[in-house]
Amino acid sequence: MKAKLLAGAGKLKKGTTVDLRSQTGTNAARSDEDVGGRSRTAAPVYEVTDDQGQAEKVDTRDLKPEP
Repeated sequence: MKAKLLAGAGKLKKGTTVDLRSQTGTNAARSDEDVGGRSRTAAPVYEVTDDQGQAEKVDTRDLKPEP
């Protein structure tokens, strides 16, 4: 599945189209400094890769599915 980043993720810039890979856990410890702010609900975190093979772990709230 392809998705577009709604926020920067390490070296991957906002707006980059990425492929979702495997689930890497849950993000139960989001703080006020994180994009999207603090959350009471643990959100699934997936590893994503861009066309150049860069991989990052991204909270699914920071992704928009592509058609």
